[in-house]
Amino acid sequence: MKHTLRAFALGLLTATSLLAFAYSQQDLNEAKATELSKEDAKALLKEKGYVVLTENKWTKLTEEASSVKETNTNTQDKEETDQKATQDDTSESSKVNAYKLSIQEGMVPEDISQALAENNIIEDAEAFRQYLTENEFSRYIQIGEYTVVDQMSFLEIAKIITR
Repeated sequence: MKHTLRAFALGLLTATSLLAFAYSQQDLNEAKATELSKEDAKALLKEKGYVVLTENKWTKLTEEASSVKETNTNTQDKEETDQKATQDDTSESSKVNAYKLSIQEGMVPEDISQALAENNIIEDAEAFRQYLTENEFSRYIQIGEYTVVDQMSFLEIAKIITR
């Protein structure tokens, strides 16, 4: 038993010595060579489909987006007012069906298209779901409440719910 324990300890000492020797012989420049420069990192990110922005550019874009959002809200309010006025002027037979779509966290395109179909905004829920998926609108759906009417095209509805 004593010899077995000594042999085991000698094996551990030998393995540790070999690992220490290999580590000491490793070239430190080799490890630094794998670090990417800023340009290489940007190129790699762009290749993967990401956009690289400085903090200033990001701030400007978010400010522009918020101002566009406010403009769109004002425009939508005007359009809704115009639509309501138009609806009042039209006869009962050509009445436009409007629906306030509420998109909540966790909703998927199937839920949204089903809600629109149930409220007679669209005729085919599956076709609208496929449209959102195939045209990559499903990735950009935003949480919120949106007013949609039955005379809108799939593209118009998709643009509204993706802002």
